[in-house]
Amino acid sequence: MFRNRNNARSIFTSIFCRPTPVSTLTSRTLSSKSSKTLDKDQLQASSPLAEELASTGVWAPGRAGRTKKESESQPKADKSRLNIVSEKLCDDILSYIGSSLNKHKGCDILDIYPGAGLWSRKLHDYLQPRSHILMEPDADLYKPFLKPLLDRPNTTLVPASGLIWRELNSILTPEYLPHQIVPDATRLNQRNDTLLVTANIAFHPKKRFLSFDSLASLVLYQFIESIRTSATFQRYGLVRMLVWARHDDKYGLLPKVMQKRKKLALDSELSCEWVREVCGHPLPDSLWYVRDGVIDASSSLATWKRMRAAKMKMPEGRASEALKEAQLASKTRKTFEPGSRPPVYKRTFQDALNDLEAAHEEQVFTRGSDSYKNMKTYRWRANWEDKKHERMYDLLVGLEAIHALYKSGTASPAEIEALEAEWEAKVQASPKGFINEFITWKDNLHYYRQDPPLLHWDRRAYDPMVVQPEEFFPNIECSLLDIQPKETHPLLRQRGPDSNRAGDCFDLITSSMMSQSTVPVSQCLDALMPGAADYIMPRWKSTRDLDHGGIVAKTRYSELTARLLNARQWEELIEIWMEWPFRPELHELIARTNDELAGEDSNRASDK
Repeated sequence: MFRNRNNARSIFTSIFCRPTPVSTLTSRTLSSKSSKTLDKDQLQASSPLAEELASTGVWAPGRAGRTKKESESQPKADKSRLNIVSEKLCDDILSYIGSSLNKHKGCDILDIYPGAGLWSRKLHDYLQPRSHILMEPDADLYKPFLKPLLDRPNTTLVPASGLIWRELNSILTPEYLPHQIVPDATRLNQRNDTLLVTANIAFHPKKRFLSFDSLASLVLYQFIESIRTSATFQRYGLVRMLVWARHDDKYGLLPKVMQKRKKLALDSELSCEWVREVCGHPLPDSLWYVRDGVIDASSSLATWKRMRAAKMKMPEGRASEALKEAQLASKTRKTFEPGSRPPVYKRTFQDALNDLEAAHEEQVFTRGSDSYKNMKTYRWRANWEDKKHERMYDLLVGLEAIHALYKSGTASPAEIEALEAEWEAKVQASPKGFINEFITWKDNLHYYRQDPPLLHWDRRAYDPMVVQPEEFFPNIECSLLDIQPKETHPLLRQRGPDSNRAGDCFDLITSSMMSQSTVPVSQCLDALMPGAADYIMPRWKSTRDLDHGGIVAKTRYSELTARLLNARQWEELIEIWMEWPFRPELHELIARTNDELAGEDSNRASDK
């Protein structure tokens, strides 16, 4: 499937482009994610279209007990596919982001896996395209559903899978797309609004593929990679993509916390002007990884202000709780300044403590009762957490004072060095768990306080609309992702034997460094090739630019690490690398990174 890669590329692909399964909040959603079969309660038909799909028998339970004749009479199709069945959801989407789609009116639409075709029809009605190609591998099942759309002029059904590169490339021809022209190399980095791609890659149960935990993860990776390589439909210029995926398939591409930012998210920052979630289920990336609630509140408030400035109106009943809180904060002129106070984390025990406190106030617990003991335990933990967070804040204040001295230029190097040694001693005197938690909080702040924030999530122009399970059939929540490519750095396009191999080197460098993402970048560079740090670090100016994500403190617990690098810093790194007279050749770099990446891949495989 897709394209063949050499061993080195397949190694780092398997490591960094596979989103980690996400923990969820409700037992129902958790069940829908991990189940290997469809449950009966996930097959509720809530609309006429859902009823028609249910009546096909494809998703009917108990198919194993049917006779051979009965089985042969049933349509053959992939029952793991999810369909959009709510007209209101489609209408709400188009009313919400329609203004950004207006520039595509009269374009060509390439529609991959349209399924029952409700979204395809609504998008067609809105954009009135000059041509609409639907690539549907289960054409026998879905053709009756697609007939109203196929009856319209310039609409073509191709019974093939657009998720197989060979089949997708077969329709990227003048025969199917007579209005599209492959531009010359100088114009490949220009936006092409005359072509729009939409795809539905939502499956339940998830389809695993090689080291990817789902087929959707692989497809998203390939879509992002095609921007840099101008492969498939990106050969026509920078083509916007509207992609439906399961709610938990988006986290690798659009993480909400630093700890979930891996290679796929980094690639999207280098190749995309934006990655936005139009609608979806408002779940966190993971219950294992949470960030300071003040950051989340500030991010939501900033998003609401952007929405208000753009005069965007959230469709009725679609607002998330985070957006509602941001709207209330805006009305009361409340502000959130991450890093100006101790962190606040949402912990599950806090809800239990609040319930116990309310019950205790209503009727005093008997000393020695289980409720009283639990309340005392939770009170102790809450108090302990508060003290811990106060200490984290004190350390942050000390570090920022050092940064301020660097920036002002009023202190001598000796004075700054003494302050750094004093600060490092305070951190080092703390337990290891506390140190790790402090560094994680500090680094998440570093992500958010850049201008613009490092994560696409924190740059979002609008908040995602909330969807309901019954708006899909089967009833599994999905997300619509809006991906707009941008001009990529010229060196990142240098791949293959007829180039200077800068792009290939960059892939190996990022993979190696991200595999040790909490190690100082100077050590990572020397691990790639001895002497690399001596040449690169003095010339790498963006890493010391405090206004744009740089770090100047030289203490052990505040050094710049690979996971803190933003897109511009990565681009500058490859620029300096290619200027280095003693840089290793590509084959040498592969040899130096291959064992390291293979070992990491082996470790991950053992965790499956």
